[in-house]
Amino acid sequence: MLLAVVLLALAPQQERPREPGLWARFWFAGKPMEKLPVLVANQTPNVSVLLDALDLESGEDGTAPKCGSMTSTFVARVEGFLETKTAGKYGLRLTSDDGSRLALDGQTVIDHDGLHAPSAKAREVELAAGLHPLLIELFQTYGGWTLKLEWKRPGASAWELVPASVLSTFAGEMHITSPGVKKVLLPLETGAPGDGQPLADVHPAYDLMTVRPESFEPRVGGLAFSEDGKLHVSTWDPEGCVWVLDGAQGNDRAKITARKIASGLAEPLGLAFVGKRLFVLQKQELTELIDEDGDGLIDHYAAVSSDWGVTANFHEFAFGLVFKDGWFYANLATAIQPGGRSTRPQNPDRGKTIRIRLTDGKVETVATGERTPNGIGLGVDGEIFFCDNQGDWLPSSKLVHLVPGAFYGSRSVLLEQADALKETPPALWLPQNEVGNSPSTPALIPEGNGPYSGAMCHGDVTHGGVKRDVLEKIEGAYQGAVFRWTQGLEAGVNRLVFGPEHALYVGGIGSTGNWGQEGKQRFGLQRLKFNGKVPFEMLAVRAKSDGFELELTEPLAPGAGWESENYLVQQWHYVPTDEYGGPKVGEETLKVAAVRVSDDRRKVDLWIDGLKEGIVVYLRLVGGLVSETGRAPWTTEAWYTLNRIPKSLARDRSAAAKAPKLARNVLTDAEKAAGWRLLFDGVSTKGWRGYKQLSTPSGWRVIDGALVRDTGGGDLVTEEEFGDFELEFDWKLAEGGNSGLFFHVTEDHGYPWETGPELQLLDNDRHPDGRNPLTSAGSNYALHAPPSDVTRPIGLWNRARLVVAGPHVEHWLNGKKLLEYELWTDEWKALVAASKFASMPAYGLAKRGRIALQDHGDRVEFRNVKVRTNAK
Repeated sequence: MLLAVVLLALAPQQERPREPGLWARFWFAGKPMEKLPVLVANQTPNVSVLLDALDLESGEDGTAPKCGSMTSTFVARVEGFLETKTAGKYGLRLTSDDGSRLALDGQTVIDHDGLHAPSAKAREVELAAGLHPLLIELFQTYGGWTLKLEWKRPGASAWELVPASVLSTFAGEMHITSPGVKKVLLPLETGAPGDGQPLADVHPAYDLMTVRPESFEPRVGGLAFSEDGKLHVSTWDPEGCVWVLDGAQGNDRAKITARKIASGLAEPLGLAFVGKRLFVLQKQELTELIDEDGDGLIDHYAAVSSDWGVTANFHEFAFGLVFKDGWFYANLATAIQPGGRSTRPQNPDRGKTIRIRLTDGKVETVATGERTPNGIGLGVDGEIFFCDNQGDWLPSSKLVHLVPGAFYGSRSVLLEQADALKETPPALWLPQNEVGNSPSTPALIPEGNGPYSGAMCHGDVTHGGVKRDVLEKIEGAYQGAVFRWTQGLEAGVNRLVFGPEHALYVGGIGSTGNWGQEGKQRFGLQRLKFNGKVPFEMLAVRAKSDGFELELTEPLAPGAGWESENYLVQQWHYVPTDEYGGPKVGEETLKVAAVRVSDDRRKVDLWIDGLKEGIVVYLRLVGGLVSETGRAPWTTEAWYTLNRIPKSLARDRSAAAKAPKLARNVLTDAEKAAGWRLLFDGVSTKGWRGYKQLSTPSGWRVIDGALVRDTGGGDLVTEEEFGDFELEFDWKLAEGGNSGLFFHVTEDHGYPWETGPELQLLDNDRHPDGRNPLTSAGSNYALHAPPSDVTRPIGLWNRARLVVAGPHVEHWLNGKKLLEYELWTDEWKALVAASKFASMPAYGLAKRGRIALQDHGDRVEFRNVKVRTNAK
């Protein structure tokens, strides 16, 4: 992406003596972080070091050269200047683990925030010749860490480390350090569980039961049911065992028993029954486990085949196991080095799916180009699918349909031989850290699971839980949508299997470092059984020639869903490289051109312009959509892998013209009866004027039924004063915008904020105040922080509600109560005294006053502004 502006050279006040290098400072936060935090000002760093260039990578002990003891839970800032000898278009690439951000000349150039493994994010920017102030921020939670800055000079084709010759910092500065934990403010989590965040609980349509004796703590490597309905479990631990459980299908955990029947197996990561015969896949061998004397214990470990190469590398796993038409199918992972880089050279047998014939152990290669294909299973149409994990040549994890002869993109084994091969795209991309991290076993959801039957699902070790996969065949190849399905399990999911009674059994695992679900156990065995309590959510997303069709589990509320702004649609693609993982490329938000809700209100047609093939489409329900029973969606998001746009599934767009006309700035009869009245009529500024003025400032105008601060003009206040009241209003900001709504404002001071408490209105993503919860959208500015960020994407309307009843105040945003507080209490007075308002003697004292809309220099719009006063 090219920045629209030229970043200019050094400001005159910065022309001071300089020395080569960049100063890197580290603050020990002492707590896990998921995004770049706000570092509380004026704290001495724990480590301060002058670097020649920026190429840091921790070793086995977690530290990097020159960086002291910094290994985890720290924040770093790297500052100095980048000198460009000539003006032109420069490529900049920032590699980090965990999140990072690069700014030049005070403008963010690369935002690579969030928890992630070592990965790069690049951008092109037009730079003027001269010096450019540079700031790089990094946070690190656990595991190894990396920070590297590379560039491509104008006209160059290859990336190179930004050399020391173009990096400098001010000379002669003091850099004092001190030990101890430093203060950081954690940014707000975005959204809510299932709506921009991972789910937190078990899916309402399923009952969860732990189906292991309390003393049995299996790190599950394989699951399989025998013909007589007994669950068999292989464990990935030093002893390498197979266990058989009695009573797992019952409802009394006390009656479940676990018996060890085999041991001494090397990483038993797959189990399968063929009739009564039991087979286990080890790292180096497919083995039949035979009970020769009928006592239930394995007496004979019979090798079926070991005809594939294995080294001592820890990552050369063998994942399985599926049996189909006389053959076993298994996946062989590649070797990697500590830190995630692929080993070179590789064992030629790695990175592929093989099949092993039952009758004679013959091994054949089925497909190549895989990395860590953990989990393989039967899916829709009786086809075999597997999941592969992010790494080099895999910019994100994915669900793959096994096609004989296919090449799936990883070049670490084939190297230059791969140049002649055409990569087969995945059925599903699983965007990293959004809906996946370490995906595992896929499976078909059988009958007996209500509306979910016939779809697929898969587990995830690190992202946790189970995801639901709804596939369709377009031009002979599978593609489709992945949805969040359930969380609330005791461990990250490594293996899953549906039992004879159609319940889902999930086997948990986890390890040190970043392979395992945060805060969960490293073992587990549980059952999810369908109970029929289906929530409101998207059931399927289907591609059309001109957009998508959404299917819902129950009807929308009457009149709901017809607005294009109820649907956020974004698209991007991935570019495989030899770097670990990869960023979204070409990310853009698409406009929903038209909407049609079906007569039964269970399907929604979306016409979307600008869709491309070979991309991922993110669809999110926004705008407070609810079902006809008033239920909010269990989860609002879907990620559709659009490999092909169907050519013959166009729809009649004129049907979208049936949309019901939506009233704006109008009260319903029920609202009138409840005491509501409009504060904005949608056509004039009647009832409003400028703060300490007699008329409305020229910068405030009515545009398309909205009260808009378009240009300068000052703050706006109501002509009427209010004591106790309830206020509802919609608001929308321009990108990076800031505004606010004040209450109990008096006009005996210079500004509304000198007397009136504020409900903050903000673009949290782009305005600096959004990084501090106390000044984020929905906050009681600088005094009370909301627990999460529930704002809608910029450009969409938000709905706010403010309740003032005596000293009691509530802030609501998009249907969620964010916070409540009491005015005039000792706690309130203490907060004010410790804030910027301490110097404003009248702040928050009035018990009655005007409502004010803030002119903060940015475009802001208001509509549907209504109020009701409470009788005292």
